[in-house]
Amino acid sequence: MSIMPSIQIAGYNVPLFHEDPGWIPETNIILTPTTKANLRKILPAMVQNKPLLLVGDAGVGKNALIYYINSLRKHPTIRYSFNEDTLPEDLVGSYRLDPSTHGFVWSDGPLSQAMRQGSTFVADEMNLSSPEVLKRFQSIFSEHYLEMLEGDATRIDPAPGFQFVATQNPAEGFEGRKNLPREIQKYFVTVYLDPYPVVELVEILKGLFPDVPEDVLNAIVHINRDVEDSVIRKKIGSRDLERYHFNLRNLTRLTRRIEDQPQALYQELSDVYLRPFRTPEDHVEIKGMFDNRLKEFNLSGAVEKKHHNVELAANTDGRFSIGRAVLNLKEFHTEGSIVPDSEAFKSNLEKATEEFVPVPARAQILEAIARAIQFKENVLLEGDSDVEPDEYVRFFAQALGRDLHVVTLSRGMHTADVMGGLKPASSNASDGAAVDWVDGPLTKAVKNGEFILIQGLEAAGPELVEKLNMLMDDARALMLPPESGSNDPVFLPTESRIFGIKFYRSQRTSPTVSRAFRNRFTCYTIPPVEDAESLREIVRSQLGLEEAEAPELVKLMQQFHTTLREKARKREIGAANLQPYRFGLTNLSRFADSVGWAVAEPENLTEGMLKDIMSEGAGIAYLHEIADPVEREKMFSLLDTLLDGQDPNALLDGLKNISKKKALKERTHKSKIWWDQDKHWREANTGKAKWNLDGRDLKEGVNIDTPETGGDTKEGPDAWYGQDTQGNKGVGDPGHGGGAWGYRSEELYQEFLKKRKILWDYNIGVSLEDFKDVFGPEIDRVTVDLDRFMDPDIQINRRYESRGSRVDARKYLSYLAGRSDGRIFDRTTINIDEDRLKGVEVVFALNKGRRIFNFEYSIATLVALMSSAEILSNHRIPFGVVGYSDLKNSKVDIDMQWFKNLDPEYGPQYESHLFTGIAQSWHGDTIPESHIMEELSSYFSAEARTRILVVLSDFRGSRGKVNMEADLRSHETKALFGEVEKLKERGLVMLGVGLGPRAIAEQIFPESLSIARENYANLPGLLASSITELIHRYHSATEGAQGSSSDQGNDGRSYRREEAS
Repeated sequence: MSIMPSIQIAGYNVPLFHEDPGWIPETNIILTPTTKANLRKILPAMVQNKPLLLVGDAGVGKNALIYYINSLRKHPTIRYSFNEDTLPEDLVGSYRLDPSTHGFVWSDGPLSQAMRQGSTFVADEMNLSSPEVLKRFQSIFSEHYLEMLEGDATRIDPAPGFQFVATQNPAEGFEGRKNLPREIQKYFVTVYLDPYPVVELVEILKGLFPDVPEDVLNAIVHINRDVEDSVIRKKIGSRDLERYHFNLRNLTRLTRRIEDQPQALYQELSDVYLRPFRTPEDHVEIKGMFDNRLKEFNLSGAVEKKHHNVELAANTDGRFSIGRAVLNLKEFHTEGSIVPDSEAFKSNLEKATEEFVPVPARAQILEAIARAIQFKENVLLEGDSDVEPDEYVRFFAQALGRDLHVVTLSRGMHTADVMGGLKPASSNASDGAAVDWVDGPLTKAVKNGEFILIQGLEAAGPELVEKLNMLMDDARALMLPPESGSNDPVFLPTESRIFGIKFYRSQRTSPTVSRAFRNRFTCYTIPPVEDAESLREIVRSQLGLEEAEAPELVKLMQQFHTTLREKARKREIGAANLQPYRFGLTNLSRFADSVGWAVAEPENLTEGMLKDIMSEGAGIAYLHEIADPVEREKMFSLLDTLLDGQDPNALLDGLKNISKKKALKERTHKSKIWWDQDKHWREANTGKAKWNLDGRDLKEGVNIDTPETGGDTKEGPDAWYGQDTQGNKGVGDPGHGGGAWGYRSEELYQEFLKKRKILWDYNIGVSLEDFKDVFGPEIDRVTVDLDRFMDPDIQINRRYESRGSRVDARKYLSYLAGRSDGRIFDRTTINIDEDRLKGVEVVFALNKGRRIFNFEYSIATLVALMSSAEILSNHRIPFGVVGYSDLKNSKVDIDMQWFKNLDPEYGPQYESHLFTGIAQSWHGDTIPESHIMEELSSYFSAEARTRILVVLSDFRGSRGKVNMEADLRSHETKALFGEVEKLKERGLVMLGVGLGPRAIAEQIFPESLSIARENYANLPGLLASSITELIHRYHSATEGAQGSSSDQGNDGRSYRREEAS
């Protein structure tokens, strides 16, 4: 009996099945204690060949660890990125056209291929796929075979060495992620990967970049942790309405940049951690983090904080520098392609600066983008609606002589629209009904090694965007579907670069990219160009003028643009609009084009026509957009005023100058790039620079010794992540979400307790500001974790028609065999059910009696209700919050205090009123809930189809009994049980939240939560998850029964209602 060969990894003998692993991405793993611990958790399942599910934060190294293990044992690995439109045939296989026989042959999908070869199949982000699709593969998980239903219905038994490995980000804290259904997850050995503490992050960076001093590594690791912690605690980025994530991917980008340019540490810190954020307040906060950590590690003396003027320079051997960035043409052209010579290079640069003027306002962001291009990073450019991020990308493509392929995404697009699919081979009728695989625009661009610009990332949705994960990380590859006829990845050439563009979202409910996807990019916000000199330079370039030509005309156009933009910002115009007018450089460019077009005719060059030319141009570019006629005329009058303040002859001379240049087809262009080699070219700082750290005194800074050729470029790991970068100081529960949401919940309550003003009454005694300062991140966490459960359903509907663009191979085969009609085109749609929550209403009823008042419980209730309010309002679900008690202890009236009326509206004013209502006036007497249940049921509107009533109380009636048994036997408890049963029969969905050690709620309500001292800190998450679960379980299109609307309790008491203001 032969013994199977094996290799020892982390103390385990791992069997060897293959000698040639094929392609596996390079992984530079540093074996820290946490890395070894993670390996020891993974390897038993791999040795025993069990289905394995790896769960961990973005960047923790899920794929990297699998690649590392398989590279050591030479085991082939097939990775497939799942998304919401993944279909069974994408994994199993499909029929394709054989170009030699012109017939159809079967092509295995990646999963079938892995089973036949005995490879590891990595299902990347498997929880993004529909559970209904994943159930197709249950036979693999449970019985270890696959039936080829999409093909010839034969059965595949896996070859030795096959293993199914799934990866996912935690459902907690990541947008669009849901846990796998238990009926699927139970077949997997689930392993949560532990994140890395600070000391190990430094060790990892030291292993990857040994020349960087340890003090520098310590400083940047702590800065990374500070920024991530501030994001989580909403100290920064809270007004951006975006999700940010900083981990070892950011650290490796930063360290790779400073390895050879240590003098630029502060500027590189700014690029990596400052430029993703929008507001000046956030920038000040982040710079404070830089300064504190640099001082702590005694690096302040070595760091130059001043940003030098950014100059553009080029030389004849094909090097192009923008500030500290140096781009070499040879790196952007393969050996088989022609590198532009010096004349072509100069022509490309001049054309680039002609179409995109590198004015001072653009200089620093151009330098930052160039650095990202230099280090082969993906670049995500974000901007407001009045900026044009794509122009920056076009500038670099033009300057470097590269083709730019633009891929525009939109909602409802199918993956095949981007990656490719079976399509009619020719429009020529003589070719018959032939079909063939046609590459999509993204696949074409990757194969051709072009610069790739992906627009509309925020509009496409995760069902398409997350499909690109493998292309965006260190794998740098696309996996095409089986019908393409290729099972090999399509690799991104080294000369290619990927750029993404998205615009700011104006409200939380607008779509955006996930933080996990964003983390694969170097992100920069593009500021608007607003300074006067930059705007004038753009106008001059647009009109083809030299700097000294037509200064009055250029200044007039710039002043009008700036004034109009400022009036729109202050809402002096457009005050009645829901959204303000946004005037940007596209308007200014249109203004210049209109003026230039008008003066091309010599008969227009008269003083009498001057005002008409300018008014017509302003109208086309700006003013005809203004809806209010009065406001529009005021802006025309503003232009007249500016014209009256100018010398008409000077303006007319400027127009004549433009007309003359147009008649001669002459365009004056003054290049912003220096070509004088002796005076202006500096050698590229791509060689090794020496860190000068004399002890801990860095006053001498760094010595630069740049060799003639560049140094080595070390590739970082696919993904790592450290728990201390999340700011939880080494605490938290990594078993549920990767460690990482700040402080433990109990510590939040203790921190909040310090802010409380001790009062001799039944009030919580803190302000809304103090509350949000401490609990804002907790509310945000609960909102992120549970918001996705109420996202619109995404339904994949199979549909075939007689016309379209994607051919379904099986339908086509049936058609050729004469066994079906001509409906061979796949018109599968992804439907977003935006109205599926219509008809849901939620009422929260809170017992405000003084017996209930307990500081910890009250705060937990407050956080829970504020979190639920945020989630429900995000999805426009009407909800109301009412408190009940006998405030005057009169035993006559029941006071119903509305803290939030039952409607979908929610904003700062509503939030303040809700907070105040819950935080104050807990001094009333408790009353039995049986007296108000009928009243509460009457609050729902006639349009409500699913009515959810949430009652928070201890349910012990007006007077608590000596023990729980006595409480349950009491008349009040029995009466409440009867009311609940009666309302349940009328279709009311009820959740009882029991506050206190006695679990009475679960004896009364069909759905209940019991909150005691052991779990009160978890109430926000428990309550929000219970509500979302109830909505999913009970909401349908069926009309619910309506309750009565009595204003009289069954004990004869009246109800004193206090409406929310």
